[in-house]
Amino acid sequence: MNLQVLLSALAVLVGGAAAADELVLPKSMERNQPADFAYRFDKSLTGRGSLDIEWSDVVGRLVERRRIPVDLAEVPEVVFALDLKRAAAMGNQLVAHLTLDGVEEHGGNRYLENEVSTSFIVPSADHPWSDYQIIMWQGQTPAGYATLKKLGVTAGMVQADHRDEASTSMPSLARVVDADLRCYLENIATDFYSPYHKWYDGRPVDWRFVEAKQRYWANPGDRAAFIREPSLSDPEWLNKIHDRLIRSVRALHPYRPLYYSLGDETGTGDLAAFWDFDFSDFSLAAMREWLKSDYDSLAALNQQWGTAFRRWDEVVPMTTDEAMKRSDENYSAWADFKEWMDIAFARALKSGSDTVHAADPGAVSAIEGAQIPGWGGYDYSRLATSVDAIELYAYGENIPIARSFNPELILLTTSFGSGPSEAHRVWRELIRGTRGLVLWDDKSEFVGEDGSLGDRGRAAAPYFGEIRNGLGALLINSRRHMDPIGILYSPASRRMQWLLDRRASAEEWSRRGASTEYQDDAIRASTRQFAHALEHMGLQHRFVSSEQVRRGELRADYRILILPHTIAVGANEAAEIRGFVERGGVVIADSEPGQFDEHGRRLMKPALSDIFAGPANRSAASFVLGKGKAIYLASANGRDRQNTRRLSRILDNAGVKPPFPVLRIDGRPANDVETHVFRNGELTIVALQRDYLPPANRDNRETVVLALPRIFSVYDLRAGRLLGNTDRLELDLGRVEPVLLSLSEKPVAPPSITGPGRARLGEIAEFQVRSNSPTEVGGIHLDVTDPEGGTIAHYSENLLIDGAVTTKVLPLALNDKTGVWRLRATDLPSGETATAELQVDP
Repeated sequence: MNLQVLLSALAVLVGGAAAADELVLPKSMERNQPADFAYRFDKSLTGRGSLDIEWSDVVGRLVERRRIPVDLAEVPEVVFALDLKRAAAMGNQLVAHLTLDGVEEHGGNRYLENEVSTSFIVPSADHPWSDYQIIMWQGQTPAGYATLKKLGVTAGMVQADHRDEASTSMPSLARVVDADLRCYLENIATDFYSPYHKWYDGRPVDWRFVEAKQRYWANPGDRAAFIREPSLSDPEWLNKIHDRLIRSVRALHPYRPLYYSLGDETGTGDLAAFWDFDFSDFSLAAMREWLKSDYDSLAALNQQWGTAFRRWDEVVPMTTDEAMKRSDENYSAWADFKEWMDIAFARALKSGSDTVHAADPGAVSAIEGAQIPGWGGYDYSRLATSVDAIELYAYGENIPIARSFNPELILLTTSFGSGPSEAHRVWRELIRGTRGLVLWDDKSEFVGEDGSLGDRGRAAAPYFGEIRNGLGALLINSRRHMDPIGILYSPASRRMQWLLDRRASAEEWSRRGASTEYQDDAIRASTRQFAHALEHMGLQHRFVSSEQVRRGELRADYRILILPHTIAVGANEAAEIRGFVERGGVVIADSEPGQFDEHGRRLMKPALSDIFAGPANRSAASFVLGKGKAIYLASANGRDRQNTRRLSRILDNAGVKPPFPVLRIDGRPANDVETHVFRNGELTIVALQRDYLPPANRDNRETVVLALPRIFSVYDLRAGRLLGNTDRLELDLGRVEPVLLSLSEKPVAPPSITGPGRARLGEIAEFQVRSNSPTEVGGIHLDVTDPEGGTIAHYSENLLIDGAVTTKVLPLALNDKTGVWRLRATDLPSGETATAELQVDP
């Protein structure tokens, strides 16, 4: 089905003429620009009369009504312009009524009257990801969508068709557009990126993975069980997906989808489940080419792997079964293959992203249902730069890990639950870096078919409203403050730890599934505990990958590097860490680092033995090298007071102190409060949120003291009140919502809004809105109310002011109310307001 078929209504015969006339749309339309439309006749005509056009939209506005005199002499069409600055909704309808007299036909003249109509799309002019997006996954009735929109939902899902016969499911797209919501395209290539976790009629989603396991169990020596179908390196499949993506993006381009989802719950196998994929010829051939770039020669590879291949086309990696039996602790042929599969997955995603961008340079590519860091292709140091957006199941620190490797990455998370714990989680993940939320509501708990608000919708309404009314936009457009602390993200160590754990266990590795891979291991626990301790000390860390270290990342602004159970370290990586310490850096490890090299071979001497001059022990030894130190410290999870105090002293001695320490009333650190700091020009935003406490806990509120480095003018963003000029605040923290504070050196002047005092229905009124906040990107929430006092959603919005002033266009419809309209501009960082009135006449 072609989208134009959906958008073009059938011609309606009014006066007996052939109904083959049509309205021809411009090839492209942009809001705030004029566009030429054409009424095209089925054949060239001569005659005199008029063309009456009527433009309306899905929110009920009568945008324009105009009569165009026509005097035709054998012409094929009448061209007329619409000023798309008048648009306020994406979905629009155009009706054109033609009347002609003196039409020449069969040697005589006659009267002709005809009417045709069409739908057209005017995309929004804003960048959608400059604000927080809330997306409903399940399709809804018109009444349901209307209620969700009032709740703050901004978009709906449109399901792609995997059969390559059509690009989109038209009914779901039409319903979303009719609700004046944005959309995203779901599961375009799930059959390629998620074949072992994909919905099928009448079968479990993982049936293909189960079949692969059963084939292996029947004959463990049969490597055919380890051939991924389709291979991520199969050129025929890559070309097939390329063509499908091109068609899909071109079809949906007029709608400017929030993103194009390459696949949901993607992976090399079943989610993050471990498996020996992919031994196909396509995969092995591509792996050999990659190995050639990683090793200087075949001889070098043989030396590393302990093999004797004579030609590159003989190179075959080691299976997990073979690695389990290896006695010399050289797992290079296994570990390199596992790294290759991460690369193959990331490359395949990057190929899809590149195709999306080729079809539309402004489009956003994405994957959904992203998993815990680990197996199934989930090396976030590669994934974070393979797509533009990722919807994650937040676990294993994957939000701050992905954000660290690509600060521009659009991160979303999913809402499955309800109640206080869900509100706490949504706020926390916004503060940690997400820009949107996908709602999973298979039980219709948000809204019913009749539009009635459900329990989940009622519970979410308060925080959806706060986030969508500007707080989300303010945080998204502020720059996250980072302290000079890095936590090493070492995929090589994660691979080796998994193998060592399996070798030490009686568990059969092939019986593990995606859920078992979520179980803690030493690296995951250590990473989480160090990150937790830092965040609860008021410090902001970033993750740094082994590859970044090899490229010299530590030569930038770092004073602390934490190695969470980092058992695999490459020679170049070790040299960079050594140089970091010699220059004065401090390295903290919870176990002896670098016992294996980056390929998975046990080293005779640990790679960092000249820095950590001895194994880790309970005495928490400290070693000096050059101007810096190497220190053993068990993971400080914030609950072990001795370890936490020692970590705090280490940081303090290195000159790394929290810019905004949070204390209890008695002066002790508030170790149950997470702190995040943002900068926006001269403005600072401090976010404080307690760890979640169940409702039964009697300690519902806690008073803490926030120490400021100097006197600031402080504004409580959520409470909407000025707290005055101070360098010390006593704050009452609840168990769910955060406290968000904006700090400025001096009180912020109110914004201003200027424009015409009077306009007529059908005219465009333009207002200049100025922010006086000391921000780099200012934020204004603009409410537009009609003469009856109702807030008009399609005229109200969050305005981003990159500079001092922005223009607000108010395109009054012919059927808007007459009387006094009011515009209220609220400066998001300060709460200061300005208003303007507009007398609207008939």
